[in-house]
Amino acid sequence: MRIEPFSEEHWRRFRAVRLRALADTPDAFARTLAEETAFPEADWRRRLTSGAKTFVAVLGDEDVGLVTGGAWDGRHKTAGLFGMWVAPEARHRGVGKALVLSVVDWAKSAEFEVLVLDVADDNRPAIALYERAGFQPTGNVGTLPPPREYVKEHERSLLLCRREV
Repeated sequence: MRIEPFSEEHWRRFRAVRLRALADTPDAFARTLAEETAFPEADWRRRLTSGAKTFVAVLGDEDVGLVTGGAWDGRHKTAGLFGMWVAPEARHRGVGKALVLSVVDWAKSAEFEVLVLDVADDNRPAIALYERAGFQPTGNVGTLPPPREYVKEHERSLLLCRREV
């Protein structure tokens, strides 16, 4: 397995993996498959040039996982881990851990102090993965946007560096 960063020229691969993720686990993402299927090329390219960093996991010649790290709007020195997904055939093989560590390394190198994510309350495998990586519940809770507002999720955070007092 290898983890590769995506850049703008990878927009077709990014689109293919993201749409596969949305089809596989629709209740894990804020947007729907229908919404993102309708995105034009410019939107896919923009997502890869927005300042966020997207990584893909590759087994053999197959793209089997995806995650993005980016600034968390409204929070100083805080990054977010977004859009995490591992293909069913690649689960329980260390792919999720490698993707999470890629975002952790990216966030540290970009000098963020905290890494935050949201996870559905009933997504036990993802919660276990994030716990093993050191993410702790913050107490912040929410739901996905319509039409999946029934999906409850909670926030977890990982301290990346200690602040000087």
